[in-house]
Amino acid sequence: MFTATQYREAIAALEAGAQQLEPDGRPCSICEDTGHQAWGCGRNPLLAMRLCGRIARESEALHETLHVLAGHETYMGEQVGPARVVVPDAAPPGGA
Repeated sequence: MFTATQYREAIAALEAGAQQLEPDGRPCSICEDTGHQAWGCGRNPLLAMRLCGRIARESEALHETLHVLAGHETYMGEQVGPARVVVPDAAPPGGA
């Protein structure tokens, strides 16, 4: 499950990345780091998709393990793995 903010951040990263399609000697258009450019940025959703697809093609067991670790696998309808999304049931009385 993703939030609207996460979608906005991903869209902004994609739009920034689309401004740097070839080497140009400038910092990354997504995160402004000088060590790489947009196509190699860890914040680029397209890079994440490409890596996931490559891992799935080359090593199904590793692919499944990474999804479990990232919290994208389910067991009995609940997310599992250390990075699963945990949403509080309700705010405590009186707020907090």
